[in-house]
Amino acid sequence: MRFTLISLSLAAAALAASSGAYAQYTLYGRANVDFEKTKLGGTPAADAFAGNQRVSSNSSRFGIRASKQVDGLTVFAQVESGVSWDAGGDTLAGRDTFAGLEGLFGKFRIGKMDTPMKDLGGLTDRFKGTGIQDDGGIALLGGSGNGFSRRQNNSLRYDSPDFAGFGASVQYGLETEDKGSSEQKKLVSLSLNYRIAKLKAAAAYEQHRNFIEPGFKDNVWRIGANYDFGFLNLGAGYNEITYKIAAGTLKRKYGALSAAVPVGQGAFSLRVSKAGGVSGTAPVGTTVAGADGNQLYRGDDSAARYYLAGYEHNLFKGAQLYGYWTKIVNGAGANYRFGVNPLNLAAADRGADPSGIVIGLLYDF
Repeated sequence: MRFTLISLSLAAAALAASSGAYAQYTLYGRANVDFEKTKLGGTPAADAFAGNQRVSSNSSRFGIRASKQVDGLTVFAQVESGVSWDAGGDTLAGRDTFAGLEGLFGKFRIGKMDTPMKDLGGLTDRFKGTGIQDDGGIALLGGSGNGFSRRQNNSLRYDSPDFAGFGASVQYGLETEDKGSSEQKKLVSLSLNYRIAKLKAAAAYEQHRNFIEPGFKDNVWRIGANYDFGFLNLGAGYNEITYKIAAGTLKRKYGALSAAVPVGQGAFSLRVSKAGGVSGTAPVGTTVAGADGNQLYRGDDSAARYYLAGYEHNLFKGAQLYGYWTKIVNGAGANYRFGVNPLNLAAADRGADPSGIVIGLLYDF
């Protein structure tokens, strides 16, 4: 089998050479691995669990990009796979994997990729790597199920060219592909972005159709901004989520502030945020589940707070040592978890407060 694959590769290379159809290829990757001490508190079950130690791989990846320019157009493709640097293995083509065209008209892609809604999080999540310090769980209920921080399958995405600092993105995705069914799950995600000098700002909207119940639509709108003063980097973000089901609606607001102060070859970072209580017309006790145990609960004391403090030290361009402390303080009716590698345990029920300390290494290559 190995000999056959090598032979096919050589034959393909020879054919490309004979036709002059050379493409540019780039191999790239990210190793982001850390040592963590995590714990739970806030409820009897959480206190009984106490905590654990673990090594985690945080959105690590390996990929290949190919592109070729023809008559003013760039044709490109990318295959990106997850890599578990902590224990080995992961999923082939499980991350952003797509093909597309780029030209004066902008960029068009088809495949699996992050949504414009998820992209906006970078304005307050200034940390280069992800891990338990990521706030995608509390901000948007995670990246699968009914969550809005998504890398969406079966998608078409268009990104406009830059117009005096302004740009727009729109993505249409199919969560299910049962043709002709009224229960087919679909989403639309779009954003308007502005960048000039050291200012970045964006607004985004995303709608899910038939995700929870057929015939109902869920949505979130989000705004964010980031400004780099040089001696201080500031970010702010806000979103409102609305889920609609037969029993009524569930609504929730979320706001975040982040700051970083450069020191030597690194920076001290801080982020604080708050998820408001869940309101709406649905009966008390109604729950909507996101990804990895994150959920909205219609009831009393359903708000939560999030805290993060840390330091990132740049060894050289693309390599970074980091250390973070993070904690989520859930109300008795709230159940939010880490955005990446959450503690998915029975003890992590409503009212449990996850926290952790990490020391890690990130290397882009």
